[in-house]
Amino acid sequence: MYRGPGRLELEEMDEPVAAQGEVLIEVEAAGVCGTDRHLVAGELKVPEGLVPGHETAGRIAAVGSGVEGWDIGDPVVTYGQVVCGICAACAAGRQNRCAHPEGFGMARQGGFAELLTAPVGSVLHRPAGVSAALGAVATDAIATPFHALSTVARVRPGETVVIVGAGGLGLHGVLLARLMGAGRIVAVDPSDEARQAALLAGADEVFDPGSVERPDRVLRALAGGASAAFEFVGRAETVELALHALAPGGRLVIVGVGHDQPVLPPIARFIGMELSVHGSFGSTPAEIETVLSLIAAGRLDVSRSVTAELPLEDGPGVLAQPGGPGRTVLRPQREGTNGR
Repeated sequence: MYRGPGRLELEEMDEPVAAQGEVLIEVEAAGVCGTDRHLVAGELKVPEGLVPGHETAGRIAAVGSGVEGWDIGDPVVTYGQVVCGICAACAAGRQNRCAHPEGFGMARQGGFAELLTAPVGSVLHRPAGVSAALGAVATDAIATPFHALSTVARVRPGETVVIVGAGGLGLHGVLLARLMGAGRIVAVDPSDEARQAALLAGADEVFDPGSVERPDRVLRALAGGASAAFEFVGRAETVELALHALAPGGRLVIVGVGHDQPVLPPIARFIGMELSVHGSFGSTPAEIETVLSLIAAGRLDVSRSVTAELPLEDGPGVLAQPGGPGRTVLRPQREGTNGR
């Protein structure tokens, strides 16, 4: 439970009860995202008493009144937020753009707990063969780059793709670019661990931007002009670097969240090169279902997606440390259960 900047404490709470239209989920796995670390550091201004965690998988433990189509024991994952279902974005199937969202672990209690309540509209079936740990991280660490690459940029076979930031999201961006048939993939990250992970994921080239004086020129030469570049960091300098990598007609998709103001090229360059810049936020429930299906079918190699599975009580220590390219997953276990 969040108790102020830098304070995440293990506490006992009253057991939640599924209200009308909700289910109670016994949490089996909760992925630790960079957003959770920013939250615990006090950067997101959430209230004390909040339970973080928005990448959650488990099994239904109870159903509230009016709930149909769900049974106790069903394996599930949760969508990262509760949406209104009635705004224009929700009606169009773009729930990631909901006008009135309530994010798990942000505006309502999240998955770093033994039990979690969720409206049925935020619950998705977890296919057989998809573990709780992989199901949890699929909802964000994999579905978010999937949305960016498939829906926003529409990566096509043979295109050159640049991934700037090969952390939890960017690493899966490399995997997905390869799955989508990218002809060449260049991953950019100052961390040697992240660069090596990107190579294992399918990158053709990796690049440390801090190793040269003019990283923009070196990256452009390595990429040979990118059809699409994806920024997963959220800093001005990395947005600018990704822009410089684009070929004429190239698309830049910004996924990393930040408050910097990047310096953009002159308007004439945007016009003359027909460049485009897009924002990309989260994913939709339908995209999470697609990602889960890819994992279940063995089409997406997620064998290195989860690098550690730790008990819930290790959460405060995990959140106090910087993350790596793979996901750490917390595994709550209620007293009297055997876990799965």
